[in-house]
Amino acid sequence: MVLIFHMDARGRDGYAESMKTSSLVAILLLFCATASAQFITAHRGASHDAPENTLAAFRLAWEKGADAIEGDFRLTKDGRVVCVHDADTERVAGKKLVVAQSTLAQLKVLDVGSWKSRKYRDERIPTLAEVLAVVPEGKRIFIELKNGAEIVAPIKRVIDQTKIDLNQVVIISFNKAAIVEAKKSMPGVKAHWLSD
Repeated sequence: MVLIFHMDARGRDGYAESMKTSSLVAILLLFCATASAQFITAHRGASHDAPENTLAAFRLAWEKGADAIEGDFRLTKDGRVVCVHDADTERVAGKKLVVAQSTLAQLKVLDVGSWKSRKYRDERIPTLAEVLAVVPEGKRIFIELKNGAEIVAPIKRVIDQTKIDLNQVVIISFNKAAIVEAKKSMPGVKAHWLSD
């Protein structure tokens, strides 16, 4: 690192002020050079610009350079794992279906993109398998479990059927029983219990 100090027409006082500023800049540059790089996680994908928890939001997150994505996952009536935050679909689809009381087929017909923008019309609720398929090599996914321990076995089945590196997967939940079960049944996957 090279720093150039310059005495300007303000004389000694100006030089002292310039030195203070330059010293501060040098300290900041040194800190930045030695500090760990930031790790950017796209919450529900690039959800500011695209409809949350959709493949469009996750793909956009990768395009924008995210290191990881976070998605919310729930269990359907027929035991499938889908990516949706709320217990029902009213907020994102305009039609209220309770996820736990609906089949994957029923949920897949819903448009969950139009509420955000016309360009995302016909965006669908993705399955965990579909989301894992768009995670690039070297990137990570934080899978937030919105159910209890009953969702862990279906998630394990999906992860086992994909080619994703287990080091790319982190399971998170506010439900302690779900994390205990995840650690027990998937010891190769990081699992973290969230709290306030």
